[in-house]
Amino acid sequence: MKLELLKKKFTGKRILITGNTGFVGSWLSVLLHLMGAKILGYSLKKKDKRFLSNTSEFKKKIKTIYSDINNFDKNLNKIKKFKPQIVIHLASQPLVLESYINTRKTYATNIMGTVNFFETIKKINNISKVIVFTSDKVYRNLEGKILSEKSNLGGIDPYSASKSCQDIISNSYKSCFLKKNVDLTILRAGNIIGGGDWNLYRLVPDIFKSIKNNKKIIIRNPNAVRPWQHILEILNAFILILLNKNSDNAEIFNIGPNLNSNVSVIKLIKLIKKTGRFKNLNIKIKKNLKYESKILRLSNLKASKKINYKTKLNLKESVKLTIEWYKNYFLNRNIIFKYTQKQITDYFNK
Repeated sequence: MKLELLKKKFTGKRILITGNTGFVGSWLSVLLHLMGAKILGYSLKKKDKRFLSNTSEFKKKIKTIYSDINNFDKNLNKIKKFKPQIVIHLASQPLVLESYINTRKTYATNIMGTVNFFETIKKINNISKVIVFTSDKVYRNLEGKILSEKSNLGGIDPYSASKSCQDIISNSYKSCFLKKNVDLTILRAGNIIGGGDWNLYRLVPDIFKSIKNNKKIIIRNPNAVRPWQHILEILNAFILILLNKNSDNAEIFNIGPNLNSNVSVIKLIKLIKKTGRFKNLNIKIKKNLKYESKILRLSNLKASKKINYKTKLNLKESVKLTIEWYKNYFLNRNIIFKYTQKQITDYFNK
């Protein structure tokens, strides 16, 4: 749907986004602001100045309460004053390797943070729709099969286990506490690429950091297969979910790319090297002793049927957009907020 049509549907909508300073949250905030929505963010401030949420334009346009999700209830009066109609829960500890290092914090953020989130929003009367963003890693994925929304939950590593719990907790709150007229959707997304991700232990940011610093990229699992998709595809899924009217029960959607975009880490690196003509992109393999899923493949069938979700970008196009974003950032970081808006506008008007 074109941006001008979306503006008619979203202008003036009051949307609260937890975790809005992160990679996905910042892109989503920019999109919804472009569509005329009134945004209130709730998130920790990113220490890395390169994040989109640390640009002066973002801070000016997107009002944010900087606080931990486990202090969400302490900000109830501020949130009530905003009168949110829609709430999108993204706040989490999002990294698999970090969950091995800071396991207690990962569980506290992803599990008890989610409990605190729901305990708080059930006290707010204006809300009609809630979206909880989890992960494709919620599944007990031991055979590498294509995963549907009916596949068994049960992440193995601490991060994946915590995200599985998020799913179960969200379903429980919908069944037991949220009013029937409050829609709840759980969005499980595959591996997301695109400009503006500066997180540690992430393949794409590590690639561009290595290119910039002329150092070899260290990779853990060169043959691990992942469902790579661009951040813009995730934004499109959010919009379709926001426009969709659910049943009385929680709705769950997998959002992943077409199966030919499910490729190994090493193949993605080679595609980025070839597309960007990065002669200095070289790799060093450092075996990972921590458990991570070897193969992740998601089925889009339910989202395709129920909300008419279709991917617009193939893997080559996704890689090209990602390269262009980082190239523009390194050329002139002062224009990157506007360049992000341009990529969003071009995608939705495609």
